[in-house]
Amino acid sequence: MIQSQRGATLFIVLIILLFMTVIGALAIRYSIVSLDIATGAQAQQLMFQNSDVAVFSVEDVNKLKAELTGSGMFGYIRTANNKGKEIVFCYKGKNENLFTLTNASIMKWENGASAPNGKEIGVAGYCNPTSSTNDYTSGRQAVMTQISVQFATTSSSDDVPFGGMPEGTDATSGKVVEAEKVIVHAVSFMPQLSAASKSDIYNCLSTHMNSPEVPAGVVATASASSSVVKCLNDLSVPFIAHISEYNLVQNLKGTS
Repeated sequence: MIQSQRGATLFIVLIILLFMTVIGALAIRYSIVSLDIATGAQAQQLMFQNSDVAVFSVEDVNKLKAELTGSGMFGYIRTANNKGKEIVFCYKGKNENLFTLTNASIMKWENGASAPNGKEIGVAGYCNPTSSTNDYTSGRQAVMTQISVQFATTSSSDDVPFGGMPEGTDATSGKVVEAEKVIVHAVSFMPQLSAASKSDIYNCLSTHMNSPEVPAGVVATASASSSVVKCLNDLSVPFIAHISEYNLVQNLKGTS
């Protein structure tokens, strides 16, 4: 009896070890998946918060008067010659004088051109992951946020009858400034969580528009008509995009 059972103990032990190995491998795999999900959720939340902060900075009413001047982000592209262009900034939380032309770039699509041109006033406005300067939104150096501001080529009244106009006014006889639609894009992304090269990411940010419109009769070059977020998505770069629309109207106050 003793000799006939000598191999049974070893066989049972091997089976138990096999089960323990399989269970351990499944536990490790489940932990990795859970960690990936948690990391993804945290990354999404972090990018969402950074986009919110950037948009709130654009909405700051205390700076609106300065931004409507010729050197401000609204005033520069508000003119008839600049309608449809995008003025671009890389949001840096510690920079209090961010929204000036010295920190901006212009992205435009000229008639006859096969791709947008982003170098009209320089490239200071594009977030650059390859740069030695800190283009991140905070000292954590995790998220970059690029903002673009664009005045629509048509008035908001084209969408809604008398949209945005103060009640009881007339834009012609009353000398009231016509309402204008402003479109703000805030794109937050995390270069470190992508396998894409930093130069490819920078190419997305510095050669693509957020709202590209190919001029009539133009044949665009490969991917030139893609938006910034489409380019980032093709590179599998994690990002969050906020699009906000505003009506810029004249505020009338009665006097007694």
